[in-house]
Amino acid sequence: MKALLFLFLPLVMVGCTKNKLAKFNTRIVGSWQLVEVNTFGLGSSHIVFNGGNFTFNSDNTASYYDRNNNTYYGSWYIDAYMYTDDEGDSETDFILSVDVKDGSKMKFDRFEIPRFGNSNRFKAKVRNGLNVVTYVFERR
Repeated sequence: MKALLFLFLPLVMVGCTKNKLAKFNTRIVGSWQLVEVNTFGLGSSHIVFNGGNFTFNSDNTASYYDRNNNTYYGSWYIDAYMYTDDEGDSETDFILSVDVKDGSKMKFDRFEIPRFGNSNRFKAKVRNGLNVVTYVFERR
């Protein structure tokens, strides 16, 4: 019986992760304004996106309009990474990758999305060594 439980448990965990991933993908589609950028910690902050508006389309294409009305086009995707600590506890991180270009200028970053606050707002983090940049997005 225990053997069946250990075989079944990983399938349940993968199914739950896929379910959450599908929800994140669905919820992020639309237009978002970057309303806040906060830094915390030691060292310098590497801020790629500093204000502006994003559009994440259901076909994984993206556009970004910065504060100076420069337009960048590219792609986005969300992926799930499962980590297990030394004590056997598992945690899943969801990472939003945004890769957009304006001619020869490229902007790319990978945001950790711990959770959506609600359907109209979410926070995302980028860790740079001992420094964390938190971005706050609101639906437009």
